[in-house]
Amino acid sequence: MGIRFGPVLPMGEFASHDFEKGGYALLGKSIKGEAVWFITPKFGFGIDASSQSFGFASGYYRDDYLENEPSYKTMDLLSGPYQIKTLMGGAYYKVNITHKFYSTFKLLGGVYSARTPDQFYGVVDNFFQRENFFWKTGSLDRSFGFITGASFEYNVFDHVSILLQADFNYCDAGFTYDNGTEIYTKEMKMPMFQLLPGINIHF
Repeated sequence: MGIRFGPVLPMGEFASHDFEKGGYALLGKSIKGEAVWFITPKFGFGIDASSQSFGFASGYYRDDYLENEPSYKTMDLLSGPYQIKTLMGGAYYKVNITHKFYSTFKLLGGVYSARTPDQFYGVVDNFFQRENFFWKTGSLDRSFGFITGASFEYNVFDHVSILLQADFNYCDAGFTYDNGTEIYTKEMKMPMFQLLPGINIHF
């Protein structure tokens, strides 16, 4: 079992600056814990629990918003982060390279809990030059996702090893919003790539 931490890169629609479909997510940070039980020297089962946080590209979104909403003259936007939590389980396969150095590959599936940012808007309209304020509450979605990845691990002591882990995560989320006149859902594919150093304790 062990802990990993480091940067996580949003990809695809999640990071896109497409006003209709994009998530405008910035480079994030991740922390995760893993526990694996090997039933043979090479094959095992395990669980992976993680938490990720991603900033929101407020400036780019503000510019795109004004371009697509001509009734607004100016807009200020304060945004919180995306928050994602995962709980996965699946199979692991270990390949020994030397006595102390080995690789582990995994394929996991489970629950993604993703929440979009809470946001505060201040806008000035073109017609009456009035300043208006409104709050957009983030939406929470729970859906199925998967992780595939590989780690490269080195035993520094009998029961302690250090590693570098590369993971690709994916889920297809649907976020529901109420803008006061209608309830609508925004679908978003949320791929991400993680490159995480970490440490394992072997029992």
